[in-house]
Amino acid sequence: MNLGQKTVRGAIFTITTGIGARAIGLVSTLVLTRFIDPDAYGEVMVAAVLVMTANQFSTVGFGQYIVSNPKVSRATAFHATAFHVLLGVLALGLVLAIGGALGPHLDAPHIAQFLPGLALSALFDRVSFMPERVLVKDLRFGVVSAGRSAGDLAMSGVAVALAALGWGAAAIVAGNVARSLVRALVFIGAAERRDWLEPCRLSLSRMRELLAFGVPLAIGALFGFAARRWDNLLIARFFGAGPAGMYNLAYNLADVPAIQVGEQIGDVLVPSFARLAPERRPAALLRSLTLLGLVVFPLAVGLGAVAETLIDAVLDPRWHAVAPMLMVLSALSIARPIGWTVTSYLQARQLPRPIMWLEAFKLVVLLGAIFTLGRLSALSACVAVGLGFGAHTLAAFWVVRRVDGLPFGALLRSVAGPLFACGPMVAAVFLARRGLALGSAPRLLELAVEVLAGAVAYVIAALTFSRGASRELVARAAEVLRRRPRSEAAVGRSE
Repeated sequence: MNLGQKTVRGAIFTITTGIGARAIGLVSTLVLTRFIDPDAYGEVMVAAVLVMTANQFSTVGFGQYIVSNPKVSRATAFHATAFHVLLGVLALGLVLAIGGALGPHLDAPHIAQFLPGLALSALFDRVSFMPERVLVKDLRFGVVSAGRSAGDLAMSGVAVALAALGWGAAAIVAGNVARSLVRALVFIGAAERRDWLEPCRLSLSRMRELLAFGVPLAIGALFGFAARRWDNLLIARFFGAGPAGMYNLAYNLADVPAIQVGEQIGDVLVPSFARLAPERRPAALLRSLTLLGLVVFPLAVGLGAVAETLIDAVLDPRWHAVAPMLMVLSALSIARPIGWTVTSYLQARQLPRPIMWLEAFKLVVLLGAIFTLGRLSALSACVAVGLGFGAHTLAAFWVVRRVDGLPFGALLRSVAGPLFACGPMVAAVFLARRGLALGSAPRLLELAVEVLAGAVAYVIAALTFSRGASRELVARAAEVLRRRPRSEAAVGRSE
C-alpha cells in the first residue's frame, strides 16, 4: 500500500471509527444538561480550563518532534517521554496549589472541588501522550482511533450514570478520569515499549535538539490553546458562570466537525506530508485543503443552519440561549481545520517558528475582539471568536505563499468550491423549515427533514462547484474500502 493510500485509509478509518463514539458523546452531553444546570456546568468548565492551561504551559513540543521525524532514535524518544512527564507533574502540582484561589476572580467560587479529579485525568493523558505519538508516527491510525473512541465511550457512560445518581457536575470530572485512563491503557499497551521508554543516559545534546524544534511549536501550541480555551475564562468573568456554561456547550457542539473530522485528518497529514518529496508537498497541500473542505464545510455550515431546530428539539429549555451561539460559532469548523492543515504542512517542512507566530497572531486578534466587541454580550463574544479564527486562516495562507510561493489565489480557490456548495444547502434547510412551519410537525421530525434537504442540496451543489474534487474523494474512498483489510502492525511495517 503506497503512502497516499495509507493516508486516505488512515483518514477514513480514523473518522469513521470516531463518529459513532462522538455521536454517543454528544447524546450524553445533551442528557447531562437534564441533570446539571448551566452555572454548575460553567464552573466545572472553568476548572477544566485551568488544569488544561497548566498542562499546556508545561508541554514543550516533544510529541510533534517524534511525529515529524519518522526515523527518530529510541534514545531521543526516551528523553522526550521523561521530560514530558516530569514537567507535567510539576505543572499540575502548581495548579492544585493555587487554582482554588483563582475561582472567585472568575465568578466560579467552587472550582476547588473539581481540580483534583481533573488533574488526575490530565496526568493519565500526560503518561499516554508519547506512546500515542509513536503510534501516529508509525501510521497506526486504527489503534489511535480505537483508543480515543474507547475513551470517549467510557466518559459518556460514567458521566451520565453518575449524573443520574445525583453527582451533579462532579460526574463530568469522573467521566474525564475514565476517558483518560482507558486511553492510557490502550496506547501504552499497543505501542512498543522500547520505542518510547527504553532507558538511556540523559544527554544535553539530545535535549538541545528536542528543544530547538519543540520550543517554538510549544509556544505556538500554547497560543493556540489560549485562543481555544481562555475565551471561556473571559466570558465567565464578563457574564458569569451560567452564560459561560452555555457558551462552552455551544462551542463544543460547533467544534464537532473540526475535532472529529478536521483534527483527525490533521493527525494523518503530519506524518504523510513528512514522507512526501519536498517538490510534491505544495500540490498535496492544495488537494488536501479541497478534500478537507468537501468533508468538513457541509458539516459545519449545516450545523449552524439547523441550530435553532436542533436545540429546541434536544435540550432542556434552560439552555435555549445555546441556539444563536451555536449558529455563530459553527463558523469555527470552517476556519479551524484549514489552519490545522497548514500547520501540519509547515510542521512537515520543519518550520516551527511560522507556526508559533501564526498562533500568536490568532490569539492577539481573538482576545482583542473579545475585549472590545465581545464585551457587549455573550453572543457578540461568539462573533469575536469567529473573527479571530477567520483572520488566522487568511494569515496561514499568506505564510504558505511566502514560504513556498503558492499563489494566494490558488489557496483560496482550493476551498472556494466546497464553501460555495454550502450556499444551496443552507437555502434548502431554510426552505424546509419554512414549509414545515406551516404545519405542526414534531421538532425531531423537522430536524430530520432539514438535515435530509440540506444533504441532498449539498451533494448536487458539490458536484457542480467541485466536480473533479468530489469525484476524486469518492474514488479514493471506494478504492480504500475495496482493499482487503490488513493488520495495523503490517501497515506500520510496510513503509
